[in-house]
Amino acid sequence: MEQWYRAVLEVLAGSTVTMRLGGHLIHAIAAGALIGTWPCPITASKAAQLPGARAASTPLPPPPLPAGSSRAQRRVHASGRIMVNRQPIKLGPRHVGKLVTVIIEDSHYRILHSDEELAIKPRRDTTPITRLYVRGKSTQLS
Repeated sequence: MEQWYRAVLEVLAGSTVTMRLGGHLIHAIAAGALIGTWPCPITASKAAQLPGARAASTPLPPPPLPAGSSRAQRRVHASGRIMVNRQPIKLGPRHVGKLVTVIIEDSHYRILHSDEELAIKPRRDTTPITRLYVRGKSTQLS
């Protein structure tokens, strides 16, 4: 039995799992979350012959957060910077006005915009972060 198949069976026994074939990769999706990605053992011609196979209509969901991490949102200031836990992070003028998501991990911050990684910055202060969401004019995700 293939390694990816065994992993999915053990973790999600009894749950509905969607297997998405994307070229040379196969993605497992359960409850709207990406739970795993492995090399695809099926060729494109064989995939088209699978019973119940259809073209994907939605993009892949983002992968789950790493264990022990949290997520915060910030609006990029006119100076091209954001502030997380009293630490200024420079993203540059091309990102001004964007609502970015900051994945807060043990030793660094990952800054994302629409699931595209903009930067990874080291975390200087490891105290807990209390303000996770930005408030104010034009802060809704579009």
